[in-house]
Amino acid sequence: MDRLETLMSKYPNIDFKFDKKMPLELGGYTIGNRIIINANISKTEQYQWLLEEIGHVKTSIGDISNYHSHRNMQQENEARKWGYRNSISESKIKLLKKKHLETDYEIADELGLQVPYLHEIGFNYGLHFKHVID
Repeated sequence: MDRLETLMSKYPNIDFKFDKKMPLELGGYTIGNRIIINANISKTEQYQWLLEEIGHVKTSIGDISNYHSHRNMQQENEARKWGYRNSISESKIKLLKKKHLETDYEIADELGLQVPYLHEIGFNYGLHFKHVID
């Protein structure tokens, strides 16, 4: 079982679908307890989107697609934070610190994440990296 399947197996009440017809700029979305992930993006991106979309199922209420609403943006941010917290635990961070990895590229590679996503997680935990992408 790969990590996408492992993550999905933790949430049997959620219906997951991978759609090849989604535009590349859309990684995923949630309708109720159904999560649709773009099948055309990398497995790493799918995993990252899946975390955020599960966060929406767990934390969002109603249709939050109107980003002009302050309340909807708060729910969007809460879902992202849920995904960040559930992608790397504090115990995993402690283990990574013991490895003394030199750059954020090494950390991202170790975790199987993209560097910009790692930065977002780090900022959420209040961490700093030796390299920051513009």
